[in-house]
Amino acid sequence: MRAYLYLEDGSIFEGSHFGAEVETDGEVVFSTGMTGYEQSLTDPSFAGQILVFTFPLIGNYGVPKPILRDKHLMENFESEKIWVQGVVVGDVTHRPSHYQSNGSFDSWLQKNSIPGITGIDTRALTQKLRESGTLRGKISLKKKNPIWTTSQINWVQRASIKTPIRYKADKDLTNGKTIAVIDCGVKHGILRALLNRGFGIIRIPWNLNPLSLKEKFDGVLCSNGPGDPKNCAETVTNIQSVLAAKVPFLGICLGHQLFALASGADTFKLPYGHRGLNQPCQDVFTKQAYLTSQNHGYAVKRVSIPESCEEWFISLNDDTNEGLRSKTQKAWSIQFHPEGEPGPFDTDWIFEVLK
Repeated sequence: MRAYLYLEDGSIFEGSHFGAEVETDGEVVFSTGMTGYEQSLTDPSFAGQILVFTFPLIGNYGVPKPILRDKHLMENFESEKIWVQGVVVGDVTHRPSHYQSNGSFDSWLQKNSIPGITGIDTRALTQKLRESGTLRGKISLKKKNPIWTTSQINWVQRASIKTPIRYKADKDLTNGKTIAVIDCGVKHGILRALLNRGFGIIRIPWNLNPLSLKEKFDGVLCSNGPGDPKNCAETVTNIQSVLAAKVPFLGICLGHQLFALASGADTFKLPYGHRGLNQPCQDVFTKQAYLTSQNHGYAVKRVSIPESCEEWFISLNDDTNEGLRSKTQKAWSIQFHPEGEPGPFDTDWIFEVLK
């Protein structure tokens, strides 16, 4: 069955359909990861987007059976559902081979009502996105001129939990500390990383002030999530109250941008974002370089960083800011993902700052 990817600049890519037989639209972005497509599709930071994989062959090891570790906490995925609007690949494998495979990539998309398109020149598409910047797109089974609509969806609100959830660290690992995690669309790898380091967790909705909790906690982590950080004014206000109370704080990805806004800095939209498992960053102080896992479309304006903060990391690809730390209290933030599963584990030590 033929399928079409329409871009808002008038470009049309024709290919073959796989996945669900539905039409979809969203912001078209690309990821450079060679593996981990099941983690990418279940990452809430991709909510509302059509994901293009630059690696030419996707689906060769299939999709594993989901494993639930705790209440609303997956062991082998980044959330309980697929968040992308659609998928674009050069070539999709319909007969996977792996001992953990529980089904094909195609059947997984069908079960989750996600459409895909294959057999197009993803290299040409990626080059277009790099030259033109991120574009809106639509996957359709019909050859027609699409009708573009604008919708204001609060993807963070959709991706976050509705009521607090508590997780206990393993008795053999516990360090006696509890972290309040502001869930803006948290990757479950972050929750697993905290639990594996002995932290207890109170996972709270994106717009709940941690200071309103009755339970005692020792620090606050603000998670990753989808969309523009300036759409999360309530979260920014809550982070400001956390900082005013001198509670140890760590922001990751969107949480980094929200920490910057709460501290008085500004953010801006990147031309095509940073998405993939091989993004190089450098520690400004030690000059150590790290390979990092990233998925974001916005960044912090370096010139807007206030006197109360100092740069911690920078991107070695485009010199954008990748981390901040407070000069006056225990507060840090990073643009990349230190849990990095699958991918580099170079920066997983960052979780130790909350101890």
